This record gives sequence, structure tokens and C-alpha cells, in this order.
Amino acid sequence: MARVTMADVALEAGVNKGTVSRALRGDRRISAETRGRVWKAAKKLGYELDAVASGLSSKRTGVIGVVLERMDAPWTGEFLSAVSGVLSRCKMELLLFEGGSASLAANVLRRVEGRKADGLIWFGAQARELGALEIPVVCIGPSACAGQFSVALERESVSARVRALAGRHPVRYRGGPAAVMEFLAELETEMGDGEPFVIWDGAKNSPDGERPDLLCGDERLARLLRANCLRVPVRELGVLAARVLTNAIRGSGVRPAVTLVKTTLVSTAGELILG
Repeated sequence: MARVTMADVALEAGVNKGTVSRALRGDRRISAETRGRVWKAAKKLGYELDAVASGLSSKRTGVIGVVLERMDAPWTGEFLSAVSGVLSRCKMELLLFEGGSASLAANVLRRVEGRKADGLIWFGAQARELGALEIPVVCIGPSACAGQFSVALERESVSARVRALAGRHPVRYRGGPAAVMEFLAELETEMGDGEPFVIWDGAKNSPDGERPDLLCGDERLARLLRANCLRVPVRELGVLAARVLTNAIRGSGVRPAVTLVKTTLVSTAGELILG
């Protein structure tokens, strides 16, 4: 009796072979209805599911791409250490790139595909080419990846607490090249009384000489400037992104479409304001 092939399953399910492959490995870009139809066809034809897993495994490279918009942020080392720790336990290797500009990002994605990476963690502003990748992608940033996975900072409680800190003062947001909390720009307003409440996010200094009342991410600099600090939970972001991605690659375990991570707000005296 002839062995049932992936092409047979594709014909029975009314899809192409690529869709069968992605459906059987749990790719979230494939709708639940299509995944169900593919699995039903596979079971009906007696397609060996163990053989599917074996075939997919043999095609894996054990390489995970990690793209950072910039590598000079003060939290980069801690983030990469967290990602690397998870990947190491899963016997996977980290391949690091800097995304930067839109043209550089497109080139990076071509290199990721060329290295046959099993998955990708993308930290920064999104590139439109992400949606075309045929591997699992976890985005870390302000907006979700279409059809993929996202790990992001929880915004509402942070924004409310920062607004409360500013009181009636007008808010000035100063975003730098390593900004990670751009959503705080939505608090900026000309309305208010007295001196502005100044937020630095990824900025080392302000062009007009303003000193920050709140600094995002760099606790050492915040202490030096006697400013409140919003910690960037980079270790949690790295661990969760790597776990979601490895689960997606294996088609098992917890892999929510969106994972929200809480940050902490520390006062000028080093006391926890928001946890």
C-alpha cells in the first residue's frame, strides 16, 4: 500500500502543501477552521503524525534570529542574556542582528531567511516584511504582529500613574533613539500649570537643557539625575518572548497571541511606586 504523503493530505483538505505543513506545526497564521480541516484529512488518510513531527524536526536548524532596532541601549545585555538562557535550555542558538532603518530591516530579514532560522524575535518598530515570513515571529514593541505573537508592556496602569505623578503640570515627552515606551507620548500636553513634567525615554540629554522628572529604563542615570524611573522589565520580556517562540516552533505548550508585561515605577528615593 502506497504511503500517504503531504500532497495527499493537501488534496483531501483542499489546500496546498505549504498550508498543510504550517497547519500541522501550529502556525497561527493558519485559521482554526483550516487547521481543523487539515488535521481531519490527515487522520482520515492515515497520515503518520509521528512522521510529520520527525520530518519537521529534521528540517530545523536550531537557529533563532533576534533583531534589535539598536544595540547600544543600556538594557541590551540583560535582554540577550534572558533570551539566550531559554534558547540554551532548548538546545537552540541565537543569531543576532541590528534592525535600524527600514532598508536595513529588509536586508536583515533576507539574511534571517537565508540562514534558515526556525523563528524570529523582533524588538523594535515593525517592518512590513515581517508578515511575509513563513516562520513563527514574536514581536516586542508597541503594536502586534499580524497573525503572529506579541510580547508588550502593559500600558494603562503605567500611563495613569505617570499622569498622576505629573499632576497639573504639562507633560513633555523626549523620545530618544533607544526609546521603548513611546506610548507615553500620548500624555504630552501644553495644558497645565507651572513647569513641565519632563519624560526622557531612550534619551541621554535634552536639546534645550531640560532635566527629566521621569526617566525610562536607565536606573543608574535616573539616580544621578535624581529622577523617578520607569524600569524596563527586559529580563521578563526576553524570557517570555523566547518561551512563546520555542513553544510555537515545537507546536506545544503555552503560546498566547499577546502577552502583557508589567513594569515598575521607582521614586527619586528608590521607593516602589508602581509594581
